[in-house]
Order: sequence, then structure tokens, then C-alpha cells
Amino acid sequence: MTRRPRVDVGVVTWNSAGLTSEALRRLVHSDQGVDLRVLVWDNASEDGTAEAIAAATPDVEVIRSPENLGFAKAVNHLVKRSDAPWFFALNSDAWPEPGAIGRLAAIAARHERAAAIAPKLLRPDGSLEHSTHPFPSLAMGLVDAAGLRPFLPRRWADDRCLEGVWGHDRLRQVDWAVGAALLLRRRALDAVGGFDERFFMYQEDLYWCYRARALGWEIWFEPASVVRHVGGVSGRRRFGEQRAVLEDVHLRCMLTETMGAPRASVHHALQTTAAARSYARARLAGEPGERAYWRVQLRAALGLVRPPVLADPDAWAAEDAPNGDGTPDTVPLVTVVVPTHDRYESLERLVRALETQTMAPGSFEVVIVDDPSSEGAWSELVRITRSSTCAVRPVRTPRDCGPAVKRNVGWRTARASVVAFTDDDCVPDPKWLEMGLAAFEGRPRIVVGSTRPPDDQLALMGRPFARAMEVDRPLFFETCNIFYRRRDLEAVGGFDERFRLPAGEDTHLGLRVSELGIEPVFVEDALVHHDVRPGGSRAALAEARRWIDLPLALKGRAYARYERVHRRIFWKRSHPPAILAAVGLVLGLRWRTALALVVPWVAYRLRRDPVCADPVERVSTLPAALAVDLTEVVTMVRGSLRHRTPLL
Repeated sequence: MTRRPRVDVGVVTWNSAGLTSEALRRLVHSDQGVDLRVLVWDNASEDGTAEAIAAATPDVEVIRSPENLGFAKAVNHLVKRSDAPWFFALNSDAWPEPGAIGRLAAIAARHERAAAIAPKLLRPDGSLEHSTHPFPSLAMGLVDAAGLRPFLPRRWADDRCLEGVWGHDRLRQVDWAVGAALLLRRRALDAVGGFDERFFMYQEDLYWCYRARALGWEIWFEPASVVRHVGGVSGRRRFGEQRAVLEDVHLRCMLTETMGAPRASVHHALQTTAAARSYARARLAGEPGERAYWRVQLRAALGLVRPPVLADPDAWAAEDAPNGDGTPDTVPLVTVVVPTHDRYESLERLVRALETQTMAPGSFEVVIVDDPSSEGAWSELVRITRSSTCAVRPVRTPRDCGPAVKRNVGWRTARASVVAFTDDDCVPDPKWLEMGLAAFEGRPRIVVGSTRPPDDQLALMGRPFARAMEVDRPLFFETCNIFYRRRDLEAVGGFDERFRLPAGEDTHLGLRVSELGIEPVFVEDALVHHDVRPGGSRAALAEARRWIDLPLALKGRAYARYERVHRRIFWKRSHPPAILAAVGLVLGLRWRTALALVVPWVAYRLRRDPVCADPVERVSTLPAALAVDLTEVVTMVRGSLRHRTPLL
């Protein structure tokens, strides 16, 4: 008698008690032609899903997770618990028809390089779910953007498994298949690895198949094996419209790694064009269902939908969590990273302030990253670090490497699981680290502390063009006072080193980390005092020119413009009247009435946003203030052209 293949079935659930219980009942009560063991990972359901499964199917092994790990990570946990030569990944809203898994195993036995074998997916009403697709490419992106699918040669479209042409009617190799039901070979899983855990859900199946194919494995489709699939149950309930954002963000992440950033950007532009064309066609055709679907896809592609917060309140990995008693074990609880550049007097003041922190000695470390610009600079830094009672490590980088590079060097050498950033012209409150670390509360978060000028420098704020840093909400993610988990920095690669100047790289990083689903929170008691910069018109003009890369921080993030940019296009409220004033001055050379266009800007600068406190000085500094505003506008124009995204 031939021994039946042994298959472990892995199912991930979340708040779907009735549907999942029924689907599993159908599975275990059918003859699949294999020896089955069913493993279920319940992602912290609140509707009694785990209990319902245990009651309906007592032989099923249910693992109750205290946190919602998402689909990819949960599947990987099930794979680790599995010891069978085959692992059948099955959605909680799907069930195989009798013999379906056995047919997949038979095909796998005939094709030794088959990493995954996909069945035919049918909806409960018997309609076909198109579940096999070509890998994303610029060629297919162009076809969809131009609306050319109906005009493609049928054989060419069939070879690429395009919807409407390929009927899922024969055994064949495919690029990738939807992961609602996939039989995975254990040897392939060992070689390729599990699903990418950066992807909470969606696109993890696409990326896994891509990685498998890149290693020489094959993906097969078997139509004789049929799985019924409801589709989208957990995703619609959990994310709603934000589901499309997850799909878009994860696809862009994959394509950036596989195509490179420039080609991935082109592909995204083609996708956006295709969504706009499909939305317009659905509107003209009067198809409300299609119109609603493509409206969501278009809004997601344009960045108009805020990414969802994915982190569960209890989702604090054990390896990340500080010790329960607040004392260090073998590594510090938090690493403070400070970039510096030839400001050793203020740096020494910062180090002395860190020595007064209320956290236990040895529970934090300080990494100072320096690119020395003057003779003896490094020796000064070494003197400061050696004389400190804190655990301070100096790190040297090449000269003029930029703040993004320095901060990346700093956090990558950090030993703690939490990294706190501040600047060398800051003085932290004694409870800064204690309050910042406590704010995580066992959750994956970005913690932004409050920033204020020192009391003894408040008088400086009244000087012309003085600049004071005041932070009272997690909007721009200023690195003068912010805490990240190291694993979140690793997930996005840290600061984008295209930012050569200290202007926007912190906002860019904060947005990227929050797009992973990490919640930003503001903590007023985690206080840092930031020096006031006395200013002057020359310093203000120099300051204006360094913001050239700021448009990059907002590129592709229309949702981020609502709160951070005036009317979603102007960096500052002074820019529209400044542009109008410049037009008025130019036209006024010929038509004096055009000088009236200067009035709105003058009124704004004298009343709403003066550059200094003294009323007489406000008038005398108007020419310099206009020069600064227009320099900022020109800088934004240059940055917009450089990064191909508008910001004035």
C-alpha cells in the first residue's frame, strides 16, 4: 500500500469565528488524499474565534497569540511549528474540495523544482477568482496605463496569465499565485526563507514567489485541485479603504529592492495612470462598483490615504522589551545618538546634562558621531568622553559627510533596542530618557518629546530672524528629541542619505517608519531645551538655501501635506503673498498700480508673522524678510525640480 504524503496545513485567523470554524470543519471532514495535521494561529481575536474553532474541530491545534502579528509573520510561526515535508498555507476564509491537497502533492512529486503549487480558486458561488499573475514590470505597467490589454495578441496575453484571457484551465508554470491556498515544499522554504515579515499582509505571496524563482525554483498551477475562497474578509474589516495603501506600499517596497528606486518610481507612475484611466472609464460607463474600487486604488496611489496603524497595543517583541525591573541585563536600554560638527563647548554641556539623567547608571549609552572640521577637534571630543561619568563612545566619520550619514553611523553602532536622537546644542531635562522610554508602554511606537528654548535665552527670540525650536506634537519628527526602536530603523534602512544637509531628513524618516504602521506619540515630560539661534539676515538667507531637499520628504505622500504644508503646495504661509509681492514689484516698474500686490505680504509680515519683536525693527527688516522668503521659494523650486515633486 502506497504511503500517503504528510502535509501540515497552516491557517491564520483574526476575528472570523463563524466563517473560519465552518471552513475548518469542511477541511477536516473531507478526504484530501494526504495525512493532515491542521495548525491554526489566532491573531489575538476578540470574537471568540479560537474557542469556536476548538469546539467545532477538536483535533485542530490552535495557537492563541497575545498580539496581532499580521499574516506573514504568523505564517512563519506556523512553518516553524511544522515538521512535515509539505506545508499548505490556507486562508481562514477558504476550504479545499475533497482530494484537492492530494492532487497538489502529486504534482509536486512529479516536479522536483516546484517550490509552490497553487490550486484553482473558486468563489462559493462557483465563479472563478483570477489567482495567477505575471511579475510586475514596466512593460505591463505601460500596457495598463495606456489601456492596451484588449488589443494584445491573445497568445501573448495567455502566456502572461492575464485576466480575461487565461482561463485557469491547464497545468502550467506561472510567475506567482495568490497565497490564499499554496502548497509549499519544505526544502524550498528552507532555501528561500519564510514570508517577508515587513509585510503585515498583502504582497507577501508575490515577493515569496519572486524570491523562489530567482533561486531557480518553479511555481506551478494545478486546475484539477479546487479551493473555495470567500476573499477579503479580514482585510476589509481590519483596514477598509486603507487596505489599498498596504498593497501599494508593500509593492513599492518590493519593486524598489528588485528593480531599483528609479524604475520602481516609473512603475508607480504607470500604475497611478492606469488607476486614473480605469476610474474615469467606470464613471463614464456608470458602473458604481467599479467606480468605487478604482477611486480607492487611485487615492492610495496618489498618497491621499493615510497608512494604517498596524502595531497592536501588546506587540512589543521580547527581544525589544526593557527588563521589567527597569535595570539593564547585558545591554543598555537606550542609546543616545548625537551628531556633532565643531561645536565642542555646547557638546560638553550636553554630556554633562546626560550625566544627571534619572535612569540607573549603565542603563543607557551615548554615541557621539563627529566629522571634525578644525585642528584638534577629535582630541577635544576624546577629552569630553573620557571625563564623563556616562558610557560615552566617540565615532569618527569622513569630513562633511552630512547629518543623515552621521546619524546612521550612530544608530547602527548602538547596542540598545531603543535609540534616542538629540543635537549637540541641546540640554535634556534630567527625566528625559526615563520619560521617553516609559512612553513606549510595551508598544511599537515613535516617541516624540517636547522641545523648548532655555529660559535664559528667551530674550534672544525677539531679535530679527532669531530661530527657536519648539516642538509640541509629533508632526515633523524632529531629531532634536525623538526615540525609535532600532528594529524599525532597520526596517526602513535609517535616514535617507540623499539628504546632504540637516533639512527634512528627520521628517522623511518619521514618515517612512509611521508608514510601517508604527504609531507616533507626543510626550510632553520627555523635555529637551534647544538653543536659540540669534539669527540675522545673513544667517537667515543661508538657512533658507539649505532646505533644497525638503520636497523629497513629502514626495509621494499627499496625505502628509494636509497637516504639514500650507494649502498642500506651499512650505510656509508667507510664500504665497511673497510670490505675489515679487510679481507686484516687477510689474510696478512699468505700472505703479501693480505695487498694490505687495500689500498682502507687508501686512502678513507686520502683523501675523513678524521677524522680530520690536515694531520699528519690523519695518526696517522688511526688505531682508522679503529676500529670505523669496530665497526659500527659489530653493523650493530647485528642490521640486530635483526631486520631481511640487513644493513652493
